[in-house]
Amino acid sequence: MLQFFIKNQNKLKVDMYSKLKTIKTGIVKPTKTIKPINKYIGLMAINSASTSCSIVLSTGSALNSIFNSAHEKENLITTTYIGKDVIGQFGGLLCAMKLGKKVNNNTVKYALVGTILQQVAIYLEYFSVFIKNDNFILPFLGVTSAIKNISFITTGAVNATNLQELTKKEEINMGELYSKVAGINTLSSTFGMLIGMGLIHVVPSFTIRTYIVLPTLSLLSLWSISSATKIAQRKL
Repeated sequence: MLQFFIKNQNKLKVDMYSKLKTIKTGIVKPTKTIKPINKYIGLMAINSASTSCSIVLSTGSALNSIFNSAHEKENLITTTYIGKDVIGQFGGLLCAMKLGKKVNNNTVKYALVGTILQQVAIYLEYFSVFIKNDNFILPFLGVTSAIKNISFITTGAVNATNLQELTKKEEINMGELYSKVAGINTLSSTFGMLIGMGLIHVVPSFTIRTYIVLPTLSLLSLWSISSATKIAQRKL
């Protein structure tokens, strides 16, 4: 018996290998696909993080310009900081009245328009530190705040339209989807703010932030919201 096994050892190996190969090739491995809704949530999380990081950097410059123009007077600092937001609210109101059905008809376009306006406002606010005339600080920051509010309302309308489309495709409750997206975006935004605060200390160079950090964050914001919107608006 032992001699027979030794003589036929190679043949047994070949037969065993053939059977295993047949079994292996007969199994169809399921391909893992990421659902559009999960892709959308991931891309919007990237957008929230990169945008929040940029806003931290621009807010730092705005606060410096306000502090310098107010000459360390507490009342003037408060009035200027709140005043810019009051002016900005009017810009947001005008935008809200004009949007309406426009976002529904061309969602991808308005996603880009809203994000570009957002980045313009961030850059303007970032460069406010170079304004030397104290009388120009409030109007200038007011305009940047208005542009920022317009961008937030526009991208908010885009997000609402995208979520509406995703609920149709995924057959999921709108409230459930919105709370999930809002929760993840809030977490991502917090993460982005922490990165922004870290960059202020780690990268103190204004030049590096201007020519490397902010452009990178801007491109990331544009890419993520554009890709997310295309996924949400893609026809089945």
